[in-house]
Amino acid sequence: MFRKIKDDKALWQVYIYMVLIIIFLVVDNINLAGDKIQSKIDDMIPFVPIFIIPYFAWFIFIVATGIILYKKSKLDLRKTYLSVNLCMLIGLVVFFLFPNYQTLRPEVYADDVFSQWVRLIQIGDSPSNVCPSLHVAISISLYTGLTHSACFEKRKDIHFFTLILTNLIILSTVFIKQHSVIDVAFGILLGVVVHIFVYKIYFNPAILPSRFADDNIGHEKLI
Repeated sequence: MFRKIKDDKALWQVYIYMVLIIIFLVVDNINLAGDKIQSKIDDMIPFVPIFIIPYFAWFIFIVATGIILYKKSKLDLRKTYLSVNLCMLIGLVVFFLFPNYQTLRPEVYADDVFSQWVRLIQIGDSPSNVCPSLHVAISISLYTGLTHSACFEKRKDIHFFTLILTNLIILSTVFIKQHSVIDVAFGILLGVVVHIFVYKIYFNPAILPSRFADDNIGHEKLI
């Protein structure tokens, strides 16, 4: 059993993600002097607490993607979670070298359930380490991981649903004042760059054919 777990490359990517989450939580609670991230566009964006729903859906999105791909295609799970882990790792490096924070959050929350939900989440989530937005970057990794997977590459309904979900998650980060549009822009850039590296270089058999020598990948889509 332990040998099976040890040799499961896809599962190891999930373990690495869990470790990176712990590191992020530690870093997020370290008060480092940094730069304030904000733009004039942020001041024009209203606080819309109902967007806490897609924001919270991100947590379900990442778990569900992992479970589905683990059952359907371990190679695609490796690709997806490698992308997620690279986004996390690069984000952590940026937070160490260029610490940053934001002051966009409302000072007073309304009594409705969505506003109170936002308040509770923001109590446990410091307004530091916001740029690039990992919520955004990882959402892109999950979207591209599913839509480029062998099991869902022809499922237009899955493509449409995950595209809508990803965009709602991205919008939610600014509408509940978790992130600046600057954070979102750099989060999108990070997600796209990581996707290109993972899918066009790291897992491209034309460039690194030996990477697939010990994988039972059958007819799975490689790029």
